[in-house]
Amino acid sequence: MFSHIRNVVISSFILLATPALAASIAHQNLVNQAVERFTQTNKQHWSYQVHSIEIEEGEKTEVLAQHIPHANADKRWHLLQLNGKKPSSKQAEKFAKKRQNEGFSVSIKELIKTDALTLHHETPEYITFTYPVELSDLGEDALGKLVGSIQIDKRHLNIDHISIHNTDEFSPVALAEIDHFKLHMQFMTIDNTVLPKYNTMEMTGTFSFFIEIEETSKTTFSNYQKHLAVTDDNTI
Repeated sequence: MFSHIRNVVISSFILLATPALAASIAHQNLVNQAVERFTQTNKQHWSYQVHSIEIEEGEKTEVLAQHIPHANADKRWHLLQLNGKKPSSKQAEKFAKKRQNEGFSVSIKELIKTDALTLHHETPEYITFTYPVELSDLGEDALGKLVGSIQIDKRHLNIDHISIHNTDEFSPVALAEIDHFKLHMQFMTIDNTVLPKYNTMEMTGTFSFFIEIEETSKTTFSNYQKHLAVTDDNTI
């Protein structure tokens, strides 16, 4: 019902900074550098497999697919399994056509407000900030009701993970009330390149006062292969 929202993914060390402190200019620059490292990734240089499990209104859909971004548009996606079974030719063709312009594009800059960061905690290896979240896909009613956090690997200036959750109920569309929303995005580094590792999303609420909304999803990226002999076009 609200699949468009889905598309919008504890350290054990002693904390060095426990009180909430406004982030300094140096901290903002650190986060900006980490974000820029991810946005500089040339997506056409990497093929990968994606495994996704989505449960919407009690219905589970599981997909295993191969993505080759530098191939022709109709050959970028290959459906390997659908709900644990080998897909039919018709299912594979439909999947490839529907997904041909999709990749692992993640609008990180939309998820983070570097001018509103608050230092949450810091260890010798990582530093974590919190900030208010403004996502247009979740509607105006969500303003002031979403909090994000970003953890940075200080040694390599890489994003480790980003999480977003709600602090109050909000209405993304008319007649819908979301009481629980959580998005977590984990990243990894291969060959000095920051890449998505997995995204998870949880959302519960009601629609028209009595219809239960309950959606969960997890998308895992694996088997990355680097391809350098391709165009430098990075629009996917």
